[in-house]
Order: sequence, then structure tokens, then C-alpha cells
Amino acid sequence: MNFLKKMSVGAWIACCAAVLTIVSLIVYAVNIGSEGYFQNVTVKNLVLWLVAAAVLLLAAIALGQVNAKGAGKTGLDLITGCCQIGAPVLLALSLINLIGSRIAGLGFIYFSNADVILEVQTPANLASASCTIANMIILGVALVVALVAAFCTIRKKVKEN
Repeated sequence: MNFLKKMSVGAWIACCAAVLTIVSLIVYAVNIGSEGYFQNVTVKNLVLWLVAAAVLLLAAIALGQVNAKGAGKTGLDLITGCCQIGAPVLLALSLINLIGSRIAGLGFIYFSNADVILEVQTPANLASASCTIANMIILGVALVVALVAAFCTIRKKVKEN
């Protein structure tokens, strides 16, 4: 319980970013596992980057709660800051690669010419495309939340007597 009392608003924001990252990972897994256009079409290293971003966010929260003094505190603050900055970088990289790998398929599904639109816009393909768009939105929100968390402190300021 003492751990939760030490957490600042920044820690809660980072926790929300980590949860959104994990939700994005789950939606991605559902997308490539479901029937439709994007079935079994993976994005290289996306799972690795999302897991690493979630781990960095959770590590920043955990390291922010450690009591240290002197040079140890400075080093701990430096590592925590690197974790807070590294997570949004990985999330941005993930989002860019997801968009880059899916944009041609989305264009094919939604903007095909009239001759093939009935063959392309099947319910399975439309569901797959909708799941991809939802994944992009969740990942974008996780990125914005992680960026906000990077500018916040993880540990509450404690008055020293």
C-alpha cells in the first residue's frame, strides 16, 4: 500500500500507457489470428517493440519508487528518465511500422475500383481492416499518453525535515 502512496500522477499516466500498450498488443494478436485480409500478416519486430515499451514504462514506475541518496539518486533518476523517453520512441516506431505495413492493404480494401469491390469488401476483410484501424488508434493513444508521462515525475515530492 505504501508503494501506491508514493506514486505521483506521472506514475499513473505511465501505468495507463503501459496498459494501452498491452491492449494494442492484444488487438494486434487478434488481428493476425482472425480471418480476413491481414490474417497471418505480421509486422516485423512489432511484438518485440511493444513488449519492450511496456517493460520500460513499468521499469520507470518501479525505479521511481526506490529511495536513494547522493550519486545513487542521480543515477537512478537518469535511468528512470531514459526509460520514460525510450518507451515513446518504441511506441512511435511501432506505430510507424504498423501503418507502413498496413496502408496498402487498407487502400486495397476500402478504395478498390468498382470492378473488384464486391470481391474485396467481404465481411472478413472489412473486419480485419477495422481491427487494424482500431489497433492503430489504440497505439496512437498509447504513444500520446507515454509522451505525456515522459514529462511528468514518477515519484511524489516528499518534504524533508
